Amino acid sequence: MMGSAVFVFALIPLLLVALWIGAMVAVALQARQRGYSFIWWFVAQAALLNPVVFLVVLALMPNRRRKKLREQFRAELQAKLAGMSGVRVVPAGLALPAPAGSTLPADRSLGDVPTILPPERSLGDEETRGA
Repeated sequence: MMGSAVFVFALIPLLLVALWIGAMVAVALQARQRGYSFIWWFVAQAALLNPVVFLVVLALMPNRRRKKLREQFRAELQAKLAGMSGVRVVPAGLALPAPAGSTLPADRSLGDVPTILPPERSLGDEETRGA
């Protein structure tokens, strides 16, 4: 009877250590999903023995994987734009020139154009026919 109580009390610290290591692995896996090294994050947590601090730090850091995906997507879009016939790729930060056949003067915006009345009747003005 006494032996089983000692076994249970010896098992509790082992379970706590396993839980602690599991928390450190979870934070390191989260870092890996964000594009950082699993090994370095796990070693850093093991050195300080505090996965909670690293979880907060990880939440504050930028997501490297998404940043790489954005750069890749931007490069693909630039390549597609460059491949289109008759379309120039304008460097970022420069305004696009007005189209050649534009009816708007360069110094006016779309909000400055006078309102044009629609034709006398439109399709929406016809009465609905019942089936």
